[in-house]
Amino acid sequence: MADILSQDEVDLLLSAVAEGEIAEEEDVEDGAGGPHLASYDFRRPERVSKEQMKGLQSLFEAFAREVSIVFPPFLRTVVRVDLISLDQLTYDEFILSVARPTALAIINMSPLEGTAVLELNPAMIFPIVDRVLGGRGEGLAEPRELTEIENRILSRIVMMILDSLRRSWSQLIEFKLSINNLESDPLIVQVVAGSEMVILVGYEVHIGEVVGVMNMCIPLVVLNPVLDQISQQAHHMRQMEPELAVVTRNAIERSLQRTAVSVDAVLGHVRLDLKEVTGLQIGDIVQLDSSPDEFIAVEVGGVKRFLATPGRRGEKSAVRLAQLVRD
Repeated sequence: MADILSQDEVDLLLSAVAEGEIAEEEDVEDGAGGPHLASYDFRRPERVSKEQMKGLQSLFEAFAREVSIVFPPFLRTVVRVDLISLDQLTYDEFILSVARPTALAIINMSPLEGTAVLELNPAMIFPIVDRVLGGRGEGLAEPRELTEIENRILSRIVMMILDSLRRSWSQLIEFKLSINNLESDPLIVQVVAGSEMVILVGYEVHIGEVVGVMNMCIPLVVLNPVLDQISQQAHHMRQMEPELAVVTRNAIERSLQRTAVSVDAVLGHVRLDLKEVTGLQIGDIVQLDSSPDEFIAVEVGGVKRFLATPGRRGEKSAVRLAQLVRD
């Protein structure tokens, strides 16, 4: 235990400071060699680097694009999903920010160990349910808990979202995602301790004329095994400087221009039975389906690109290109 100063010792120390015999702490640290101080809140530890956050942003933007592709055919309307936020915060802060009632899906993140939470707020889920049941995608004036039938529809919607998440992360990890449970009260959903840090991803979902919100909360303890891979992926995906991009593009073009491709002039085709093919002998004549006054096809790399007329150049057979075949 530290020694406790007496009152006389405290008075002596204060008088020494006042007379300048002991330098104040701030004077000592003002020198050029003083320590560099930075504020740090132990209640909100920042565990994800900027590089990792960039990688996560790229992955979650790809996820938004996947959902924007999957939903329109299913809901028979225009759907757009926009990433609006990507934050680090504690799990308690996330739970306290969620309104009640809402639609919460607890997601098994296999092969990663742990679970995540997907929240679809009433402004998003009820228009979806209405369209699935044949309506025009209208919301409710007052949010309420989902019925059993609506929960079944929600399960199907969540599985579509999880399929989109799996595809968008497929280059990094092969997810085997599943739904553990569906809840409406955030206060009874406890996937990690309240002080644990989580990644909270916020999306704005436009369904026709209706706008809703979708949030995905993934604990950092779940993502830790792949964070290094995510930062490496972000490093490779980083946009090139304009000058370097021009040099790289020119190098690729030069390489492509030196690439050898096959060029074949197809004089015609013929269709024979297998019996006729096996009966062919040296000296037999096979009549093609082309005519001498018609163009023949010229294939480049196996793709028909030109029409030409056959002929000769010196002692060699040749073709004269007459027309470009456009796709």
